[in-house]
Amino acid sequence: MCELIPRFTQGFESRFGYPPGENVLVRVASEAESEGNLPPVAVGVSEDLLCFYGQVERLSLPDLDSGFFIHQFAEVVNGEQPKILAGDVSDSIVVFGSDGGGGLFALSVTQGNVYSLSGGALIGDIYETEGHGVTIISRDLWGFLEGLRGELINSISHR
Repeated sequence: MCELIPRFTQGFESRFGYPPGENVLVRVASEAESEGNLPPVAVGVSEDLLCFYGQVERLSLPDLDSGFFIHQFAEVVNGEQPKILAGDVSDSIVVFGSDGGGGLFALSVTQGNVYSLSGGALIGDIYETEGHGVTIISRDLWGFLEGLRGELINSISHR
């Protein structure tokens, strides 16, 4: 991703008529710093997500499709994001990202699926849906990240 992002933004303004936003993957500066950023026990946060945040601080791709954002770890564990999915799908979740259209990306605590959430109602820490608004977009975090990388590659190759 670090190598792909500059290729993605190269010539962006000449193609679209406006400058690109902040398309960036920010790595954790050092191993010592990554250990300091992660709490010893992050309740409900999967090992995969902890491993990801051990290497990456955040990801911002506002110009890829409608936008993709993986939030900083502190926002994930301390933010006011939903923790429970209710309605047509019931699950415990960790919201770790968002898109540019108001949707959220959440990791299932119980099954490891990555959900795309849109159009639901946020009531406290519950994200409530009725018949729509929850889509499984990957069976795990790594599949989601590979899909995102694939979209970036596809966008670069279709110029």
